[in-house]
Amino acid sequence: MAVMATLAGSVQASEFLDNNAPLVRANTYLGLAYAGERAVAVGDRGKIIYSDDQGSHWKVAATPTQVLLTAVCFADPRHGWAVGHDAVVLGTDDGGETWTLEYSDPLGGEGDQQDDTAYDDSGDMGDIYGDPYGDDSYDEPAPVDTSGAPLLDVYCEGRDRAVAVGGYGYFLETQDGGQNWKKDLKRLDNVDGWHLYSYNGKAGLDERYVTGEKGVIFRSRDRGKTWKKLDSPYQGTLFGATLLSDYQALVYGLQGNVWLTGNRGNSWTHIDTGLSRGINAGTVLKDGTVVLVTNAGGILTSHDGGQSLSLRFLPGRESISAVLPRSQGGVLIAGQGGVRVVEDVK
Repeated sequence: MAVMATLAGSVQASEFLDNNAPLVRANTYLGLAYAGERAVAVGDRGKIIYSDDQGSHWKVAATPTQVLLTAVCFADPRHGWAVGHDAVVLGTDDGGETWTLEYSDPLGGEGDQQDDTAYDDSGDMGDIYGDPYGDDSYDEPAPVDTSGAPLLDVYCEGRDRAVAVGGYGYFLETQDGGQNWKKDLKRLDNVDGWHLYSYNGKAGLDERYVTGEKGVIFRSRDRGKTWKKLDSPYQGTLFGATLLSDYQALVYGLQGNVWLTGNRGNSWTHIDTGLSRGINAGTVLKDGTVVLVTNAGGILTSHDGGQSLSLRFLPGRESISAVLPRSQGGVLIAGQGGVRVVEDVK
């Protein structure tokens, strides 16, 4: 997905924006999360915006970076983290209004050098936000420096603990509320250094899933303390997982692939989507409706626990990277078309 956006003028951090403002609709946003009832979106040029009315109006946060931000999570209404390129980690303690730099590992920088060895597949991250790789051939693994790699997802396990994953098997964790971050590329059985695209869980469940390149799927049954590499049903990239219960989950990725497990990943069933483009993220609404969003501007919905999916496309068919349920109904989506409210999710 190309990240191109032209913004008209500058916006002060205190200015209110409606949901059609250029900074809301013309900037690319890749991550969404709730800080309590507040919605927070992160994206291109280090931009972070937040809304206290379910996406009708937005304010601009103060951030210390201009790198592309890819994901965000909150442990509670005030404390959260955002991650992005150059292994940047930003932290907030005021619900996303202001952010500070807690960690970075830029190319040629010092970074955190603990356990820095990973393995390269082709020397190129390719298009890491949804489009297929052009070449599925791989050379023998060779050690590479992971500095400069992007972090692609972050998950808040609580006020003190958060985990971020990313390119070349990047695995980063804090256990003290962001004061220190430890890089540990041996945490998962990922000796080939495949890119890790998502770290997913669900409140109240102990299961966690990490998905990535070459169909890798890792499962934890103790909230990320220990991990098992699962037999994957698909050898292409998987961009995410959506947990439905303590034993049911969907994983999804390139070329419209969706797979459902009813036994914690021990076996998988392929779910037809009618798509040939990537599926990037998902959520579950209060009534149990499953919503998946796609790289072709499509929204997939299921009313039977992921066993079947119906597809609709939004006008413009711009790539959608993230989705959140709204308490007022519908969903909030983020992607190439900025942040938008979709009220009629069926």
